[in-house]
Amino acid sequence: MGSKLLAIGVGKYIGDKMNYIDGTVVILSVVEMVIDAVLSGDGAESISNFESLKILRAFRVFRIGRLLRALESMQTIIHVMVNSYKSFIYIIVLMFLFIYIFALLGVEVFGGNLKCSKWVACNEIEEYPRSNYNDFTKAFNTVF
Repeated sequence: MGSKLLAIGVGKYIGDKMNYIDGTVVILSVVEMVIDAVLSGDGAESISNFESLKILRAFRVFRIGRLLRALESMQTIIHVMVNSYKSFIYIIVLMFLFIYIFALLGVEVFGGNLKCSKWVACNEIEEYPRSNYNDFTKAFNTVF
């Protein structure tokens, strides 16, 4: 907020309505941090009265929507991403097919063979490491 005020000046900063939300959120955050520091300095448990105002920080994200509508190049990128989601789904299906195949291969080749030793770290309780190929579910997780 301070660097923006220095860069564009107070007049232009006040002229943009979105800066009202940003300024309010920043000022309330600073006040919250000061109150939090004062309360925690007394040795008491830090309880902030501004917990519900933290939701206002999320509203700052909506500024991105305004920015996306203003830039034609961003609109082009978004349209390309929306139009290419079908191809992305095929890539995901192909990836899961490869993971499935290699998990089956891992169960067949390494199932029950990988036990804890000085080279394979485990808990004292477990006989096998968490990432193993003893059953298909663990093998799928291990390959993923």
